Amino acid sequence: MDKNGRFVLIGSIIMDIQLFVTHIPPSGGDVMASTAMYYPGGGFNVLSAVTRQGIPALYAGRIGQGPMGKRIREVLQQEGITALHTYREGSDDTGFVITLVEPSGERTFVTSPGIESHIRPDDLVALNLSRHDVVYVSGYDLLYPVSGATIAEYLTMMNEEIRLVFDPGPLIGDIAPERLEFMRRRAWLISANRAEICQWMNQHEITEAAALLASQRPPHSLVVARDGEKGAWFVDNQGLVHVPPRPAQVVDLTGAGDTHTGVLVAFLMAGWSVYDAIWAANIAASISVEKKGPATSPRRKDIERIMKR
Repeated sequence: MDKNGRFVLIGSIIMDIQLFVTHIPPSGGDVMASTAMYYPGGGFNVLSAVTRQGIPALYAGRIGQGPMGKRIREVLQQEGITALHTYREGSDDTGFVITLVEPSGERTFVTSPGIESHIRPDDLVALNLSRHDVVYVSGYDLLYPVSGATIAEYLTMMNEEIRLVFDPGPLIGDIAPERLEFMRRRAWLISANRAEICQWMNQHEITEAAALLASQRPPHSLVVARDGEKGAWFVDNQGLVHVPPRPAQVVDLTGAGDTHTGVLVAFLMAGWSVYDAIWAANIAASISVEKKGPATSPRRKDIERIMKR
């Protein structure tokens, strides 16, 4: 990896409204939340995880003009994340997702898309990519009718030397087959959790799914299968490799996968080996789930301190 590159997210940032509840109410029911949190989520989780490792990051997406968009711009500035500022005067506001978090840490989502789901080709004109950059795309953004078409078209024209990272997300079954196939062939790094990769490859075991996906991929590409509390798997020239987990006391699983992917890519961009970068990502994700909130990635010094132990 070239250490002079940027991490570029082409997609969306939305607002997360998190409600911590004792249980999910039945249809027509009600439940009192013990805690409520209001914070940027979606692509912000990955961007913040990357910048906290000392890697420059750029957000290439729309930001609304209402109170939610204003909050997103404030937090991006606080984190040192550059934005293309593709919002327009008088535009709609950024969308939001309501997340119900149960005591186990499991989450239930309801999403209301906003201006971030309407990326158009002229929004990306100012995006001057270098071959040293790494571009990240989420499966969520490929699902939006407007943004999905824009992103898919842009990626077909992108310089093939630019490394593409793809996280299919839990709605992988809803992604258009041709877009999913393009990402399988084009992405340098695919990172997916157990459920996603098994559904994609129509396999019951994560190891079989990871090996099958890797067998259908270009040389020098990487498949990482996140297995939660069991660690992670990747496939290299020697075959399937397991990277152990760091035990954690789970409080909130929100953003753990994003933290894992962001830290993994950041450590690879910093020149670490694949195994050590995934080990760092496992540690970061384990720290993330011990805190409430969507963007809880630790900083590099905290990850390295645990690695040295």
